[in-house]
Amino acid sequence: MKDYQQKRMKEHLLPQPVYRQALWAVKDLLRLRSRLSELRRAAYAVGERNLLDRCVRSGGGFVCDSTGNNAVEIANLSCRIDAIVSAFDAVPEKYRAGIESKLVYDVPYSDDFHPNTWKRWQQVYLYNVAINLHIL
Repeated sequence: MKDYQQKRMKEHLLPQPVYRQALWAVKDLLRLRSRLSELRRAAYAVGERNLLDRCVRSGGGFVCDSTGNNAVEIANLSCRIDAIVSAFDAVPEKYRAGIESKLVYDVPYSDDFHPNTWKRWQQVYLYNVAINLHIL
């Protein structure tokens, strides 16, 4: 099944670039979750400093706030993940697992429902992802 929108669903039709951004945001969900858990584990490490942290020149030296930088990144990732996951609220419960499997894990849709039904609810889901991520 191709990742194209159904043109007859006018109320959930997205501009092609927005549709692609929403689709790839969902496909990136595993990496986002992995990065978030990694950052949360690292948040409790004492005495470690990442040399890639953003530092600000202050007087004769630099001031680095790695804790603040990690907190901001954790907050941003959490918000992004929540926006993607909460878009499932617009999809009936019986289709959610199938859509998540298809888009996140690249598992083909089951034969439980007609392919057009899967496509319809996938489009509704991606429309809501775009709304939640403020890319529409």
